[in-house]
Amino acid sequence: MPDNSAPATTSGASRLDAATTYAPRDHARTQIRDYLAQLIGVVEQHPEPGMARDESLWRLAELVEELSRDPLSPRRVQSRWLRLVPLLREVRPDIPIPALTDLLDRALGTA
Repeated sequence: MPDNSAPATTSGASRLDAATTYAPRDHARTQIRDYLAQLIGVVEQHPEPGMARDESLWRLAELVEELSRDPLSPRRVQSRWLRLVPLLREVRPDIPIPALTDLLDRALGTA
């Protein structure tokens, strides 16, 4: 029976694969960041102020800031996006969430 208690090692190839898999794609990153920054203004103009609108505004601003950081943390960006999506659907159901999710995944290098 093989001994599975030995600690796992990470080879150089695995680290390289991980780095290229999660490397941000600058064009998609700029595009999603600019779109989300513009979306802040759209949500601000929503005729019905409320908690969902207010929370979506600060979560949008938080996500735009996160997308501006170097190095980019895909895990933090995705976490912020997952918390923002339900709010956006409530405040602005016309926003193309699947298309934005795809663009965000490309920006993070996870698509």
